[in-house]
Formats: sequence, C-alpha cells, structure tokens
Amino acid sequence: MRTVYQNKPISNKRLSDDEFFRIRREEVLPMWETGKEIENLDECIEAAKELTVGKNYALRILDAEERGARLLQPQFGQALTEYMVNGMGFVEENSPLAPDGLWNIFSDAYTRKLKFELAQDGIERSKAEGKTYLNGWPIVNFGVKGAREIKKAIQCPMTLNSTDEDGRLASEIALASGWNACNCRSLTEVLSHCKDIPLADEIRINQYESRLAAIYHERGVPQSPHISSNLTGYDSAGFKVFVMTVQSLLGGEQGIRQIYLENGLNMNLVQDVATIHTSRKLCQEYSKKYGYDIHFVAGAFPFLGAWPPRLEEASAMIAWNTMIPMLAGCSMTMLKCQDEAFATPTKEGMAASVRVARQIDLLSAAARLPDNAEYRLECEMIEKEVRAMIDRTLEAGDGDVAVGLCRGAEAGWISTMLSPWRYNKGNVRLMRDAENAVRYWDTGDLPLPNEVKEYHAEKLKSREKKEKRPLAFDMVVNDLQFVSRLPK
Repeated sequence: MRTVYQNKPISNKRLSDDEFFRIRREEVLPMWETGKEIENLDECIEAAKELTVGKNYALRILDAEERGARLLQPQFGQALTEYMVNGMGFVEENSPLAPDGLWNIFSDAYTRKLKFELAQDGIERSKAEGKTYLNGWPIVNFGVKGAREIKKAIQCPMTLNSTDEDGRLASEIALASGWNACNCRSLTEVLSHCKDIPLADEIRINQYESRLAAIYHERGVPQSPHISSNLTGYDSAGFKVFVMTVQSLLGGEQGIRQIYLENGLNMNLVQDVATIHTSRKLCQEYSKKYGYDIHFVAGAFPFLGAWPPRLEEASAMIAWNTMIPMLAGCSMTMLKCQDEAFATPTKEGMAASVRVARQIDLLSAAARLPDNAEYRLECEMIEKEVRAMIDRTLEAGDGDVAVGLCRGAEAGWISTMLSPWRYNKGNVRLMRDAENAVRYWDTGDLPLPNEVKEYHAEKLKSREKKEKRPLAFDMVVNDLQFVSRLPK
C-alpha cells in the first residue's frame, strides 16, 4: 500500500486523539496484514513495558549520561529473523558492546518503499537459498512476533531506522515490541531518500510518528526518537543544524520529551565538534522558547558520503568517525563497518568495528577538544547561519515552522547541493577547504548573513593557495570522492 499524496494545508499543531486514532485505523494499520496484530494500542503498550525492563533505549541513554559512559551503536539488518538473532548475538558475544551498547536496526529497501510483496519475495528466496537477499530486516512482514523475538534474545536496547517517506507501520510494530522508533526527520527524509512526496505530506507522516512515540512515553514506556542531519553526506554544517533545530520544534509540538540528536559528520574535527555543540545549544534554546520541555542528547552518525573499498582505509574511517564525537563529549556514537563500500554490514565486520571503537574509547579516556579561537569562530558562524535560516522560516510561515518550511523549500531558499527529491532546487555548491572542512562556494538563495558568506569565502582561499589554482567546479566534483579514492 503506497502513501497517497494529499498535499493538504499543514501546520505545526498537535494531533488530536480523534485524528490520531482515525489515521491509525484508516491509513496505518491496513498497510499490511501484520497491522491487525497491533490493533489494541493498550495491549501494545503493556507488552512494551514488560519487554523494556532493563533494556529501555531512552533510559539506557540517560544512565550513560549520568555515569559518563560512552555508548556504541552498531547497525545491522538482514533478511530473516534467525539471521538477526544470530548476527546480533555474535557481535554481543565477540566484541565489548554490552553493557554500554545500543543497536540501530535498519529495514530493507522494499519495506522503506512500502513494497511489502517484494519484501516477502526476498524473505522466501533467503529461506530457500540460505543467505540474505534483502539489505535490511523486513519488520512489517515479520510483525510483532519477529520483532519481539529479537528483543528478547538481544542484550542491548534497539532502535529502528526505517528511513524513507512513510515508516508509520514499521514504527508501530517496533514500539509494540519494546524497541525505540518514530524518528522526527521530515526535512531530512525528503532531501535524503524521497523523489515525489511533497514536504507537507512528509511532515504530516512524521507528526503521526512523533505523536505515537509521545503516547508511549506518556504511558510509561520512555522513548528517545532520533532527529538526524545525515542528509546525503554533502551538506554544510549550518544547514545540518538548521534541519535538526526545526525538526525538534515539529517533534516537540507532538509531545516528544527526549531526543537523540544524530549529527551527520563531515569529518573535519573542529567543524564537526562545533556542529555537535551548536546543534544541542540551539535545539534547547528554540524548544524552550516555544514551550517544549525536551531533553536533548548529542550523538553522531558516520560520514554518509562514499567510503573507501579497502579494509585498511575503511578501518581508518571507522576510527576517525568514532574519535570526533568522543572529543566532542558525546554520550554515544553510531558505527559503520569495513563492509560499507560494497555491502550491508556483516556480523564479523560489525564486531570488528565495535572492537576498534571501544579501543578508541579506552585510549581517549575523558579527552576533549580544547577550547580555542578557531572552534569558537566556527560555532559563531554556524549559529549566525542557523538563526538567519530559522528567522526566515518563521517569517515565511507567519510563526508556524511547518508552513515556513514548505514555503521555503518551494521558493528554493531551503535547499542543498545533492538530493533525489524533485522539489529541491539544488542551487547550492559546496567544496572543502584546505583543512577538509565543508564550505559554501555558492550559497544559492539561502538567506545567509554577509558575514557568514565572507567567512566561507575566506576559508576557501586556503584551498586556492594549497592547490595553486582558482576555485573551480571540478573541485566540487572531486570532493564527492573525498575519501573513497585509495591512496597510491
């Protein structure tokens, strides 16, 4: 069952109970036959309470913050439930993941596009041939029975990363099985994974998921949805923080009270640490301004651009993408693995990544990036960019962030360089400076202060000096393979 694009007027307003349960009954549960297993929300919540005793995702994060521990979060997803239990169990037994660990489970591409019939074909082929033929776990096809089986078998709390335009049924099944889910990422989703869906429809879908998470939280099953800025991997630091801040306002209106800020890394140490710290600062400030009582936890997601294909270079990537959030003082970080350039993670590759990351945790101890002028200036410029973008958004929406986002995307002053989304104007150009920080070469129609534009232009002069040539479009293109090219 595909999402029907409605493109109705949108507003940042909490769903009423009547509207929420109407959507649940008429749009969400009928998507696939496993929706019938979770019709009684009261029973789902009671089951989730039992399943999360000692293994609640949101509470594990709060405990780590209090203890000063650092949680590692590997990713995993294969076609069959038994493959999931076997693979995740292997990682937990053969690496120092538990007790300070979390799981990020991703669904397959068919599930993300609501092509459940094709996901079922992949399941049957995987069973017949004895290997996984899907690039994730098809949670909707297996339903609560499979999801609860995994939950019971695994030591560490889990979250579902069902990224794409409509993950409502997947999130319903995940929450009913004691997982964490319902990520608030409407603008992230359209820019990263979607082609045709209007932003207003994606916001509406995310409003439902956010309200679902809030209902579980209010009724005794704490939740910590993710707000991400991963996008496509080729985006400015300020734009990423803007995306997270406005998405936190959308989630807060639906009643979410704990949020994991999933900062997508660009892999320049100073810029990434500044991004992480500024995102938390501005999300807290704007949420408080609009009356939302939200606890924000800062984390990081590894670089989403192309990865190198060779083991040694991929291991260096894992180490560097782990080190940055640790030097930023994050309580957790997600992990990719050595298989990343060619395939979905294997259990052996993921266990190796956890061992690398835990060793870095041991060696770095309580080390932090020292305060310095370069870091403070980077924070200042990111903050100026974000405030200008938010002011323009709220002005365009007459104070309503949802309306402003839709109008901004339509007009093209909310835009990024690379995106599959046909509504993205794509009139922004980015490249790296001599220190590999991501800078604007062309800001397009983004409403940025002149001071920010001048800062980026000045930083890019270091690239001209280093390469002894003027800035040119081929630099933009070459940077798309920034780390995937193997050294000679």
